[in-house]
Order: sequence, then C-alpha cells, then structure tokens
Amino acid sequence: MQPRLLIDISTADLLSIASPVGLAHGTDCDLGVFKSRRTALPCLSARSGFHALLQTLALPTQSPIIYSAITIETMVAIAHEHQLATHFVDVDPATMLPAPEALDAMLTQSSAKVVVIAQLYGCVSSLQAHAAVCQKHGALLVEDCAQAFSGDFHLGDAASDFSLFSFGPIKRFTALGGGVIVGQDAERMQAIANLINTWPRKSDAWFIQRALKFLALKIASIPFIYTALLRSLSALGQDADALIGSIARGFQAGRITPQLAHRMSPRQQRLLSRRLNNAMHSDARSQSAMQSLHNAQLHLPNVSFQRIGTAAQKNAYWLMPVLVDNPSHVVLQLRSCGMDATQGATSMRAFGTRAQCPNAHHIMQHVVYLPMK
Repeated sequence: MQPRLLIDISTADLLSIASPVGLAHGTDCDLGVFKSRRTALPCLSARSGFHALLQTLALPTQSPIIYSAITIETMVAIAHEHQLATHFVDVDPATMLPAPEALDAMLTQSSAKVVVIAQLYGCVSSLQAHAAVCQKHGALLVEDCAQAFSGDFHLGDAASDFSLFSFGPIKRFTALGGGVIVGQDAERMQAIANLINTWPRKSDAWFIQRALKFLALKIASIPFIYTALLRSLSALGQDADALIGSIARGFQAGRITPQLAHRMSPRQQRLLSRRLNNAMHSDARSQSAMQSLHNAQLHLPNVSFQRIGTAAQKNAYWLMPVLVDNPSHVVLQLRSCGMDATQGATSMRAFGTRAQCPNAHHIMQHVVYLPMK
C-alpha cells in the first residue's frame, strides 16, 4: 500500500535532535531561507503567530474578521477565542482563492479590519488584487501560507501585510512543529516579538517525546509495515483516518489559544533552523502528484477526476486533491488497488453557509486526496 502520509524529514534530522551541542538560547533562531525577510519571526506554530498578531491588535469585542471559506478549524477558533465575529468569502475552484470582487463586497458588508486568505493545497497566486481591496477598506491582509512552503518556492506575498508559515508534522520540510510569521510593519512585528518573548518556553523533554512519536510514525509509513497496520486496524474495527488524524494533530482538543502561547523548546528551535537552512524547492513533488493522478486514472478509467487549483500561478503540491462524484466509493476502490487515498484526516473544512459559499462546500464534500511518494 502506498501510504497517504509521509513525514518529510530525514533520519539524520531526527537524530540531530538528540545532539547536546549547539542548543539555541534566548530568542535567536537562524531562519535560513527567510534571512532576506528582515521582519520574520519564529514561533511555536503559524497559529501562535496569528494569535500573537490578534493579541497585539487588541480589536474590540465582536469586531468582524473575514476568512477565505476553506481553512483550518483552529484558525477560526482563534478568532472566536479573541471574541471576534467571523465572516467567510467563497473560493474560486480554479485558483482556490476568493475573487477580489467577492472580498470587496464582504468588506463593504462587514467593515472588517482583518482579512485572512489561505493559499491552499500548495497552490499559490498573487494577492495584489486582494491587497488593493483591503487597502481600499483599511483592512490588514493576513496570508496563511501553512500549506505553501517548499524552500524558496514562496516566502510570502509582498502585497500582504503578514504571512504565516507552518512546519508542523505533515508539512513540507517539517520541524515537527514551529512556524514563522513575516510582516511588513516593523513596529507591529516588534510588538509581536515582545509578546512572544513573555510566553513560557516548551521543554526539550516535551519535544523529544514528540520526536519519538513521529519517528515511530515514519517507521510505520514503510509500505509493508503500513499495509500490515491498516489490515490490523480494519480487523479491530478501527478507523484509520481518525487514528492518523489524531496522531498528526499538533494540539489537543479544547481551547486553542492557551496552547499556542508558548515558545519553541531549544531543540525544536535548533531543528527548525537546520531545516530552513537546507530547504530547497524541487519539482519532484509535482512529478509525484501527476504520476499519482495518472495511476488513479489507470486504475479507475470510468471515474472523472477533476483537478482544482489549475489556474494558480504556481503549485508546490503539498497535497494532490481531486474532485469526484462519489468520494467514499472512489477511496475504497483506490485502496483496493494499493493507493491509500483519503477524504481527509485534517482539520480543514468549509465555513459559511452553503448558500453563501457553495464552491467551498462542494469542494470539501467531493474532494479526495491521492497519495504521493
């Protein structure tokens, strides 16, 4: 069975965690490919950076905030825990971004002063038109690049006010956690840095325990071990999607903001520096995605696999999503052919009502993720 989830970290990187020398101290962190971005800051996760941004903005209770309609549940939960009123704007399946005209209408309707747009599935396009709309309404544009990092492939849109990057367990060039926030406003970024420096630091013991868990998951993703594991779970009546999702989840259930208000442990910070200093984009991911689609079409010639994000200006292929008419049936058929396709074990979902955001709901209802090597 070709596994759906491959931890993008080498054994050498994992073993480097155990090294006692050269541990990071204070808040110093070599951000590697982000060196050219003067106002880039490391944080426990992309969501930690977003939480810090909202905390420094100190928006009045029930202030409106706009999100693109497909995003991570906890990104929206952060706004709710800041007592903000969330609004959503639909995405175009061709770009996976909201149309600037739709964003303009939502800003006119809501008078929001913060807009969060996610670059989804590795698809990346310019946000210049969206930034112009935000500037017209006096709103900050936050670019969520948690799914878009691939070395120097994309380091933040110059038109956005802030860009968030994630190096969580299932991300490209993972550091088993960690994030970077990039900002244009040096004064605001200094305020964010000052706030983050008041947060307690995670312990190395916590991070080593975390690393051991993902080392075990990396071993379990060896095809013959993975196949045996899936068969065992099936025999026990266990849901493999739910189990994989729970293992890969970075934070526990419950209130999210208290979990975000921490700094990285020294060893995690060192690992992030190591990964960012060796991060180089490769087209191999694109080739793997196309091969996976080709294989799926060969196995199921009567199924129509509709690609999304085809009009994106570039694509790092964090995932290979396709839309099908009967996703649960297609998943079962592909798994019987040795392809561990899934409808998704992530916390990404469609927000807003079906009437307001029909594209987002259609995508999340019909999407299947094809496994890549």
